[in-house]
Amino acid sequence: MSEHESTTAADEPGERVQRLASLGEFAAGVASDLDALLAPIDQHAQALHGEVSGNGAAQARLQQIRDTVEWARDLVRQVLIFSHGRAYERRLVSLGKVVRDALPLMRAATGNTALLRIAVDTRAPLVEASPIAMQRVLLNLVLNASRALRQPHGVIEIGVAGMIAADGYGPQFVRLTVADNGIGMDGAAMVDLRQHVAEPPAASHGPGLGLKIVHQVVSAHGGRLQLDSQPGDGTTVRIDLPAASQLAAVRGRTT
Repeated sequence: MSEHESTTAADEPGERVQRLASLGEFAAGVASDLDALLAPIDQHAQALHGEVSGNGAAQARLQQIRDTVEWARDLVRQVLIFSHGRAYERRLVSLGKVVRDALPLMRAATGNTALLRIAVDTRAPLVEASPIAMQRVLLNLVLNASRALRQPHGVIEIGVAGMIAADGYGPQFVRLTVADNGIGMDGAAMVDLRQHVAEPPAASHGPGLGLKIVHQVVSAHGGRLQLDSQPGDGTTVRIDLPAASQLAAVRGRTT
């Protein structure tokens, strides 16, 4: 190896760190600008809400705007946390509640053109997660599913259920499922998609970026992502997250 080649190879990690640091600074700047833009939107929506006190439909739409603004503010906070190199702020949450809270956003994101079917097992255990990060996962999956639907009979099914390992004795986890009856993908497309999801962040671009974000968030939460699809039969995405009780048991054995 020549001196020039060895110097270039040694410089690459440092350049990568510098690029990531610059990206973090840029993300923080964009997040701060977005936060400043959200404030007047919320203020105007609040003012208009009082002016249409006799119009229930208008009030509901304005409340939806305010709920979306609040979700966007939470997302901005997560971007700022990420840009400063901190982990997701986690707490005990119900994935079922995450789904129900995100329902207005999902309907708005799909333009109310898809039929959303929700099936939540109320007995499912809690998980240790960031609620806004889980909403981000859900919204990305629903957007991906909506793009694959065949109108006018597009259906997206969202489910939450507690699961136990196949042997009945393994770890307990909570499964979030998003399935659609869209066009689906063949084997070659699935291979390409899995390769894209596995690419390093710097190589990410184009279709499938939303799924890469999902994969990164799920991995950061100690979860697992599964994909199944057939041409003409739609696509199913399953996300398994460890139950909070399981995490507590593991921590107890390591202390």
